[in-house]
Amino acid sequence: MKIKERHWQGKDLPFPVLLDGTGKTGKLFGIVAHPTGLLIDPQGKLVGPARAEDLEKKLPALSASKRWARHRDVRGNTLWSFEPDGNSLKKMAALLGKWVGCQVELDADAVKASGLTADGPLPGVVVGGPVTLRSLDELLLAPHGLGVAASRDEKKLLITKRPAKAEAKSYLQTSRAKELEARLDGKKAEEDEAKPLTFDGEPLLEALRRLSQEYDVPVALDARAMRDKKLDPKAKVSGKVVPEKLRESLAKLLGPAGLKVEVAHEVLLVSPAKK
Repeated sequence: MKIKERHWQGKDLPFPVLLDGTGKTGKLFGIVAHPTGLLIDPQGKLVGPARAEDLEKKLPALSASKRWARHRDVRGNTLWSFEPDGNSLKKMAALLGKWVGCQVELDADAVKASGLTADGPLPGVVVGGPVTLRSLDELLLAPHGLGVAASRDEKKLLITKRPAKAEAKSYLQTSRAKELEARLDGKKAEEDEAKPLTFDGEPLLEALRRLSQEYDVPVALDARAMRDKKLDPKAKVSGKVVPEKLRESLAKLLGPAGLKVEVAHEVLLVSPAKK
């Protein structure tokens, strides 16, 4: 059931699943590591190991819009901290290109209209995972009026002006929100042995990094608030965070700094208490 919920949007798997507790099947197919991709010909004969990227090279190229549609709801672990000297829109484009397997360029006019620059800092913080590319787009690009779209010739993706109409939440965003709300209310994850954390004048970003690692939850800072200087990642926070009372203890930790935490875009999002 959890595989269906996490990876197949609650739908039945469209293929049979072989369960072999003896390991005999793996030996017959020569599998020595997991995961392993295998290519089987139309006659049912094993050709040999094959990676998805190797097969993709032999198939007709997908359009840029289809690539984005295919990859935007794939979850991956991510780390995007606010590093003014390194994390830029240009770097974001390069990372998206790597994850999607498609060239990603910047729309110069849209970037200029957003008030950002290609090589300047991209305000925003996302720490931990797994988070889908859809949510990364909404956390790091949307606050600046930018988004991802295919070029007219469908040969590449562009970071360009974001459409005015907001999209509905995806299945994964909705299901992940339920999980994170449960964590805030004190429900532990499986095999969770997290212990209370104490912060004494620790910079906000460093505190969030430690919290994300200890409790295995993705956290983010409101990018627009950072850009408007209403949220300082270096602001000092003090207090004790208890996993069984996560919502309550985070409120006490962040409240004195004028901040709040809420579930949004598959993360615990920290933003100003008053916007």
